[in-house]
Amino acid sequence: MRQFVRWSTILTILLVSTILLGACAAPTPAVDLAINANGCVPGSISLPPTHEPALTIRNTAHEAMVVSIPAMDRWIELAPGASGVLELPRYIMGTFDLFCLSAADHSALGGDNPLLCVLEPAELAPVARSAGMLVIEPHDRIREVIEQGR
Repeated sequence: MRQFVRWSTILTILLVSTILLGACAAPTPAVDLAINANGCVPGSISLPPTHEPALTIRNTAHEAMVVSIPAMDRWIELAPGASGVLELPRYIMGTFDLFCLSAADHSALGGDNPLLCVLEPAELAPVARSAGMLVIEPHDRIREVIEQGR
């Protein structure tokens, strides 16, 4: 009987410790976009006016992947399992093409060439794992510039 009480006490302590340690674990940072082997999830995204002009992205694929927004001449390459932030122009708003593709395909198109200005949607679409839209909703960040001028 003492053996049973001792084991039940030890198991109870282990269970409570596990629960408490799990509750203290750092939260997983939120992402706007995840990339998997099939492309971006969600395929299209809308940034509300209160959202900072940046996309937090996590690559869950087993290969390096790229997110590209050609109209902004912006792209980011992420290694497998990596996360990153794609900074967007601060004062821009509207609807933009968004492509997710493998880094190998992006490189084959010359997308990592510093002498090439930007890959066009027509070049990206045939090799993209997914194509969608980024909508930056109207905001009033331009007021920051007006306020500085005063």
